[in-house]
Amino acid sequence: MFPRPRSVTSNVRQSRKAAVLFACFVLLTSVSAAAETMPLSQVVKGMKGYGLTVFEGNKIEKFDVEIIGVLNNIGPNQDLILARVDSPVVQRAGVIAGMSGSPVFIDGKVIGALAFAWQFAKEPVAGITPIEEMLKIADNTGAGSLSPTLPAASPRMSGAEFLNTIANAKSEAVFDKIAAEFGARQMSTISGAKPIAIPLSLSSFAPETVSRFGKYIDAMNFVAVPSGASSSSSSVVPSKDAKPFKPGDPIGAVLLNGDFNVAATGTVTYTDGNRVYAFGHPFLDMGEISFPMAQSEIVGVMPSLATSFKFANTGAVVGALQQDRANGIMGVVGETASTIPIELTLDGSGPSRTYHVNMIRHPQLTPLMLAMAADSVIANAQKAAGERTVMMDAEINLKGFAPIHLREGWAGAQARQAIPSYLAVISGYLMSNEFRDAKIENVKLHLHHDDSLKIAKLVEASIVPPANGRIAPGDNVKVRAVLKPFRGDSFVETFDVKVPDNQLPGNAYLLVGSGTVANQIDFTLVPPDPRTLEQVLAVLERLKPSTDLTVGLYSNGEGAVTAGVYMPSLPPSIRAVVAADTSNGSQAPVKYFTSNQQAHSLGYIVDGAVKIDLEIKPQI
Repeated sequence: MFPRPRSVTSNVRQSRKAAVLFACFVLLTSVSAAAETMPLSQVVKGMKGYGLTVFEGNKIEKFDVEIIGVLNNIGPNQDLILARVDSPVVQRAGVIAGMSGSPVFIDGKVIGALAFAWQFAKEPVAGITPIEEMLKIADNTGAGSLSPTLPAASPRMSGAEFLNTIANAKSEAVFDKIAAEFGARQMSTISGAKPIAIPLSLSSFAPETVSRFGKYIDAMNFVAVPSGASSSSSSVVPSKDAKPFKPGDPIGAVLLNGDFNVAATGTVTYTDGNRVYAFGHPFLDMGEISFPMAQSEIVGVMPSLATSFKFANTGAVVGALQQDRANGIMGVVGETASTIPIELTLDGSGPSRTYHVNMIRHPQLTPLMLAMAADSVIANAQKAAGERTVMMDAEINLKGFAPIHLREGWAGAQARQAIPSYLAVISGYLMSNEFRDAKIENVKLHLHHDDSLKIAKLVEASIVPPANGRIAPGDNVKVRAVLKPFRGDSFVETFDVKVPDNQLPGNAYLLVGSGTVANQIDFTLVPPDPRTLEQVLAVLERLKPSTDLTVGLYSNGEGAVTAGVYMPSLPPSIRAVVAADTSNGSQAPVKYFTSNQQAHSLGYIVDGAVKIDLEIKPQI
């Protein structure tokens, strides 16, 4: 045989190489190209097609769809396609929570996303959000930006209300009210049609936590379901190895990941380059958002007479959700969401353990996620109920501010309930305060758990009388306090309280008690009325925990409170000028003020208070 000429061999190789490159190009193009869409005007009754979703694993399956009709202007700028859906799984379970966003095709063209259903319907009839309305999500201000600027949150409470809530230990009631109101706003319907419920996959949470917070989850149109996480990483940086989304793939909106995981599961409707559209109805209708977007794996379907739902494991983060609008959600593959790193350490009951999570940055959802994580951490202290004592030491780092250090303690059967709400109220206020943006960079939370009651009751308090029997400005007064721990031996704490040199003669009193009592008295005498975020943070730093035994010297004097600041002994002329200045807000006369205050940190929750009347004599 004669050897093939070099030129022929080269041409054959080049032809084969070109064919391979062309095949790769066609394959890549078919994967990345957006599917063809059908406008609503072409959708008519009687059309038949199919939808795509995943019922198990990652296998995309078809279900049959028959168009019943189109409801025009069913809501403001909203149309709805009515369709009857059918498949063996749908026949068994009906329209399933987690099918939100399932794309529906007619003649190979996308017409929209399965998005709405009617409760107690006798047939699996669903509402489809037209695809052209979903694609308008990208037209919202900032939606095309890869780094959207999140809008400022409206204030949930004033600075004065917030400080009074913390000082007077009312956080449980306030948190319950805020969380309930936020959830109630999500329960919107379109002529009786509700958005298909969204499975909220919760992994690593204590059952008691899911039960306690279930009422808030249900109000947001979520179905709380147990889950795992197919990815053990707590990173919110998009994985470079992840496969691209396809219409019908499950998608996760991550609220929390790490040692605890929370993610809402829906279905991808449409992809256009690196943009991903899903759900077909609001997630929580929050406008611009920045939440991690993850892949999901469907474990299976749970048929239910109430609400059938998908079990899902949350996978790797692949991008960031940036829009949450009436017609669905939109994310961008490869983008990184803004989250808050949280470190929670628990000790005192067994070996010390530290948990790490990344939490979404949102003024309403962040407090809820933080409360749930803290509640489960406490539940993991090997004691689900009953008496206990928990001491908290927290550090909150805000961008542009010095770290905020908070200490507090709780004892009794309600200790577990109080801690999550306390943290939720603080984080919620900081993120939605009325003054300026307070960007939480990270939170470090240390909880010391004790199965016993660490309560010390203040039995008595007295002063050691001075040798001459007189108390005058400049004198030191020794205060003796006797405390009796629960089932323990009494002990004594002493203070040396100096009467200020400029103290006016007359009546005064010493108040000995817990830090909580001191906060309540101080806020009553000098009502807080902060005018800047800096003032709020300064008061937070001065709050005394219930684990402190405090003694304060309260003296009489003609002063006033303006803008939350005490102004003592004002001359009549200056007092008139201040009162006339409307920028200072309301004026409050003050008859008593704190001239000296001290605190001893104890390993107990201090219970009780004692008032000791004094008479300050003139100096001789």
